[in-house]
Amino acid sequence: MPLSDIEIAQAVQIASLLEASAAKPGNVYPTKNFKDLNYHHFLYSSAAVFPAFLNLENKSVGKIILEGVKQTHSFIKTNTNLGILLLIAPLAAAYAGLRKKNLVKTDNKEELKQLLQQEISLILNNLTRKDAELAYEAINYSKAGNLAEVEDGDIKDRVELTLYQAMKLAQNRDQIAAEYVNDFSFTFNFAYPVFKKNQKKFSKLNDVIIQSYLEILAEQPDTLIARKWGNDFAVEISEKTKKLLNKLKNITDYKIRKQEIQKFDKYLRSKEEKINPGTTADFTAAVIFLEILISGKEIIANWANWGDVNNGSI
Repeated sequence: MPLSDIEIAQAVQIASLLEASAAKPGNVYPTKNFKDLNYHHFLYSSAAVFPAFLNLENKSVGKIILEGVKQTHSFIKTNTNLGILLLIAPLAAAYAGLRKKNLVKTDNKEELKQLLQQEISLILNNLTRKDAELAYEAINYSKAGNLAEVEDGDIKDRVELTLYQAMKLAQNRDQIAAEYVNDFSFTFNFAYPVFKKNQKKFSKLNDVIIQSYLEILAEQPDTLIARKWGNDFAVEISEKTKKLLNKLKNITDYKIRKQEIQKFDKYLRSKEEKINPGTTADFTAAVIFLEILISGKEIIANWANWGDVNNGSI
């Protein structure tokens, strides 16, 4: 049976909470905070977005994003989830679109994945100027730098473009913008298979999330790091992540594996201005959400049987 809007909204919350709770190197998590951002901010924002994902069939992508940001900022005044909303809103809209067409076939996960990617392509190519206006308002509201400037000017103040056109201008320097232009190709064709593979490889959900996060970071340089430190440094961090993953392949002792990941985490926190792969975290939340859309509520029950997300984890 297809997920209802309430169940989709719950899935958004669960995906966000799981991502925030996993001890991902360089990010905020239960035992690691930043000076101006802590784990509880992510808990509040994960809960806050619920209403934005109700009545999906009557909401545009831009409307979902703006509502999510406004709901978040009714609780906290810092940006914790704009990137997540930019990625998850089209996924939720695509699922709702398929459901309206009676095309959600829960017994064939591969077919559902393909249909979702086709539907998201249709949605992205039909984004309007109104979607852009609402997304720009969300960016301004969240005080985030994502997609703040393009060659033709500051898009936070421009509404002449559709949201798709704006993303096209930013695609070469913003991972999320590139997803809008490429039909979420990275999410569906790289991140999702990685997450599926790691569920078979690891016995703890936290390890699945951390490993998937590291593989995403190794595959594409993080936009937030590039924005703060420059693209060359972002590439360097991805290369360091690849080296870490290669080292982890040969480690069978869980404690040693944990120590190696913690060393990388410590390195990312070694500068006063932390090296935070925040966009990679956004993709991690999005792929958890996508897995719930495709596998249904049953996957959450399976994860629950694995135990607490941080039980014996890294």
